[in-house]
Formats: sequence, C-alpha cells, structure tokens
Amino acid sequence: MHVKEALEKRRSIRKFKDDPVSKDEIMQLLEAARLAPSAMNAQPWRFKIVDGREDIQWLSGSPTRGQKWVAGAGAVIICCADITRFLEDARAAVRFLRDSAVLPPEMQAGVEDYVEKAQNAPTEVLRGAVGMNCSIALTNIMLRATEMDLGTCWIGMYDEEALRQRFNLPQQAAVIALLAVGRPAESPEPRPRKAMEEIILD
Repeated sequence: MHVKEALEKRRSIRKFKDDPVSKDEIMQLLEAARLAPSAMNAQPWRFKIVDGREDIQWLSGSPTRGQKWVAGAGAVIICCADITRFLEDARAAVRFLRDSAVLPPEMQAGVEDYVEKAQNAPTEVLRGAVGMNCSIALTNIMLRATEMDLGTCWIGMYDEEALRQRFNLPQQAAVIALLAVGRPAESPEPRPRKAMEEIILD
C-alpha cells in the first residue's frame, strides 16, 4: 500500500471485531512511531500498551468520560511525553550542533534561543510543544495500522490522573492522547473535507 492510499483509506474506527491484536502487530505500530520526526530529534514520546480485557473495559468508563465503544478495542495505546527528557535531549542536540558547527551562526542562535525559551516555559506550554511531536508519531501509527488492515481511533478526552494511578505512569510523563486499535468491524464512509480553496491562504 502506498502512503497516498493509506491516507485516503484511514478512518476513525469505533467498532471492532473480537480478534486480538498480536504483540508483533503492536511492535510494528510502535516502530512506525519510533521513526517519526521530532523537534531537535528529541523523540519525547513514551507508550503504555493496554491489552488486558479488564483494563480496556475500565478505560471505556469514567476515565474516557463514558466512551463505551472503547471496550471493543483489541488494545489501547497511551501516548505520553517525557517533558524532562525532552529538555535534556534538546540541550544535548544544541551542544552537538554548536560543537560540529554544521549550522550557520544565525540558525545556531535561533536554535539556542528556542531551547532557552523552552527551559523557562511553563509546563503547559512545554506540554503543547511535546504534544505536537507526539501527534506526528501517532499519525505514523494510524497510517501503518491502515496498511496492516487495523483500525484506530484517537481518544482525546480522558482523566489523566486516573490513568496515571491505574497504570503507574511516571510523573514526568504527560498523557497526550490515547489510541484505540483493533480489527475493524465497520467501514465508515469518508468524512467531509474542506475544499482546497478553503485551506490555502492568499
């Protein structure tokens, strides 16, 4: 399957077959995420795989504000961002770029300014920055899943503290999104898309 076909075929799937998603399939999805680009190559994403039936059933209740359909998923991927490591890895990247002198001085100054601002930014601002990186990784997962005839659905409504306690997530790992994964039991029609004229600025 070419990328264009995966882009056109991908749907948000909320009805799944009972068939489980194998560990090998999950690892293939995570490999797609691992290859995603990120700012300063910091790769801040961290993943918790939920594949136990009791835990998935639990996720379909109050932790996702009663999204009952989640119970049918073969697995749920909790995508977190390690904010602390993001800053550490970004600083290391700046040092490497400075020492190797691969960037023109103006660009190097811009990179160093970016990282300095990040170090002093409020947690919620950093959360947004690392969240953008994680979104790229999750998009890779969704497209790879489509190629593998798996269905996915992004879950952006969740109780972060409940997830942290249930799955013993580290405090520095900010939950960015959940992704339900399974074998599709539905084939939704494409959702409406804005015309090209609406998305291109003059």
